[in-house]
Amino acid sequence: MKNSSLLVLVFLFQTFSFAQQYELKGKVINQNKSAVEFIIGSLFNPQKALAAQASTDSLGSFVVKVPKGNYRLVLEQFGTEYMNREITIDHNIDLGIIEIKESVQLEGVTLQSRKKLIEQKVDRLVFNVENSVTATGGTALDALKATPTVRVQNEVVSIVGKGEILVMIDDRLQRMPQEDLAAFLKSIPSDNIKSIEVITTPPAKYDAEGNSGLINIKLKTAKANSWNANVGTSYTQKTYAGGNVNGLFTYNHDRLSAQASVSKGKQKLLTTSESTIFYKDQTWKQEVQNKSTADVLSLGLGLDYKVTEKWSTGLKYLGSFTDKVNANNPFTTIYDNTNGMADSYITSNANAKNNPKMNAVNFHNSVALDSLGKNISMDLDYFDYNKKDYRFFSGNELDSNQSTIPGGFFSSTNSNVNAIKNYSANIDVSLPYDWANLSFGAKTFHTNTNNNLIVYDNETGAPVLNTNQSNVFNYKEYNQALYFSGSKKINSKWETQIGLRIEATQTKGYSENLNQTNTNNYIKLFPTAYLTYVPNENNSFSLNYSRRIRRPDFDYLNPFVIKTNPYFYSEGNPYLKPSLIDNFEFSFIRNQKWVNSVYFSQVSDFGQELSIIDPGTNITRNTPLNYANTYQIGLSTSYNFNKWSWWNSFTGFNLNYQNVKSKTDFIQSIDGYNGYLYSNNDFTINSNKTLFLGLNYGLQLPGRYQIFNISTLNILDISVKLLTFNKNLSVTIIGEDLLNAQKPLISYDSNHIKTNVKSYSDTRGFRISLSYKFGNQNIKSKQRDFGNEEERNRAN
Repeated sequence: MKNSSLLVLVFLFQTFSFAQQYELKGKVINQNKSAVEFIIGSLFNPQKALAAQASTDSLGSFVVKVPKGNYRLVLEQFGTEYMNREITIDHNIDLGIIEIKESVQLEGVTLQSRKKLIEQKVDRLVFNVENSVTATGGTALDALKATPTVRVQNEVVSIVGKGEILVMIDDRLQRMPQEDLAAFLKSIPSDNIKSIEVITTPPAKYDAEGNSGLINIKLKTAKANSWNANVGTSYTQKTYAGGNVNGLFTYNHDRLSAQASVSKGKQKLLTTSESTIFYKDQTWKQEVQNKSTADVLSLGLGLDYKVTEKWSTGLKYLGSFTDKVNANNPFTTIYDNTNGMADSYITSNANAKNNPKMNAVNFHNSVALDSLGKNISMDLDYFDYNKKDYRFFSGNELDSNQSTIPGGFFSSTNSNVNAIKNYSANIDVSLPYDWANLSFGAKTFHTNTNNNLIVYDNETGAPVLNTNQSNVFNYKEYNQALYFSGSKKINSKWETQIGLRIEATQTKGYSENLNQTNTNNYIKLFPTAYLTYVPNENNSFSLNYSRRIRRPDFDYLNPFVIKTNPYFYSEGNPYLKPSLIDNFEFSFIRNQKWVNSVYFSQVSDFGQELSIIDPGTNITRNTPLNYANTYQIGLSTSYNFNKWSWWNSFTGFNLNYQNVKSKTDFIQSIDGYNGYLYSNNDFTINSNKTLFLGLNYGLQLPGRYQIFNISTLNILDISVKLLTFNKNLSVTIIGEDLLNAQKPLISYDSNHIKTNVKSYSDTRGFRISLSYKFGNQNIKSKQRDFGNEEERNRAN
């Protein structure tokens, strides 16, 4: 009986012991002190069986519950193991902050793995460029073409279905005209890019600038305790040949990290366009062939130093220098609508050149307040942009026999110097607590823009200064911003984040020619709100709201007038107002593979450059205007198929409805639908992972975008990549726009006059590139915890 009682007591004690669950929790951050999602924490018993498992949430936190016992804790993500250690659990344990790096030391062996090509997070999609076949050997603009949900059409970057978007380099906003931004992106080799982040709902920490969100291009930095070098060259054949050479060097040892890059390239392009204007009595048809040559040089330099265990400082420089020349011969045929015969002609030739130069310097400091992730970061930024434009054109008006009409000769020489200087400073404070994560900060910047346009008329045979069109214009903009953001994990399923950014802006534009000063002074609030529900590890739902602003481009505000022929001129608009955008988005993500979203956006005072036709004089005026309020509702869905290790596919479509409520007489209110399908595919051909195939396809369905009707458009790119010499030499061959089908027909109405435009931007061609990497991946060092990899600074 006594033995029986003892057995019962032992059984009850064991039952109680195994029934009682203890909690193990922790928070995972990276070198940048940012929370890391989707780290899998697993506990294995002594028999190596899985006892419990959990994934880190958007705050980097994970919690597992197991009975008392000895276990092995493993932290891993996408095949990379970040922690593997034995642990005894006999009470609730909080591991606190666990900092990880992309390259970690485990039992004397460096473990590295190939990141997923695409990572879907709560507020952004991350495209790991270094793992893409199609993006290899090209430029940043080529890498954007290969990025899922991003579309590059006529060198204008946008998010599928959502319009133009602003671009950041390492969290610093690049505010410059689209043409110059495209030239700048072409100066950055894609081999220097680590990843591209498509941020559809930026939090309050980021500048409020940007219609539909932001694209952030992350450049490569040095990995811990290593030095690496990469040299490459590429040959591109389109209508004409082009080429590029580039090099990248990174070093990180003990307290010092350094990066240096250089790229030099030249490309000649032939672009064509055909436009038709349907006047009441006449039809004007213009054909243009434009030959352009761009010679591009880019330089990059970065130094980071860990002064103490808690203080890191760094200096970065980025420079881009472009020389571009182009020549074209527009030819216009004017038809009489009564008989369909050619009535007269306008012939002209134009030669232009410009050389935009950009220098950007960032001084960064980061101070850790404790070991739990609390820190302060401070940035000082300087941005200098200078572009000299020169354009000469001449032409004649001809009769039906193509004889010169008396007095029909026209000629002009335009030269302009555009100089932009920007100074900014900001401070960010991050305070993660158990009950919530708080962050706040401030930023101020000043931009000074100078334009000096000189116009000479050449009709008399000698240049005569045109004082009516020549103009000196100065524009100053000041901005001060404060922001606050707080996020809280309510329980294991619900998480919320709210933020508020307030920006005060003062502007002053002065035209010397007009002796006119225009000022503006406004304060705007930009709230953000996020609510996320995660019912289990496979599914998540989120509802997001953000308000943003789109300020006018600097050159749009300059009131100067530029004529290109007697029937066409362009002018700026100093009264242009910023547009305010309200964005709502509901998203459902399943298994980090299937992403669905329904979105709505409203734009007040939508501003855009328009061609306004005068039906009485047949003169077209090209000018930016706040001409409408727009509304858009859309559905976006995409699926990341990676069931097999040899095939990774990202396929999706976007369908949206747009309504443009015009506020002017010359543009009608209009609505319509727009659809776009795409599929980006990467294939690993052999088991050694040395041969890869990439296939990207996009289809623009006929539909309406803003006030424009757009025809069908097809895009097909195919690439092959070979790794040899121990995978240090990369050979890539890419065929771009193989269907030669990027020739959309675009039509719109202005003052009830229809215009059709069909253009081709020399997109078809092929590129072959070579890239060789070498270095030392394991510099011995006692100091192994330095990593100032991805500064969170922002500057225009």
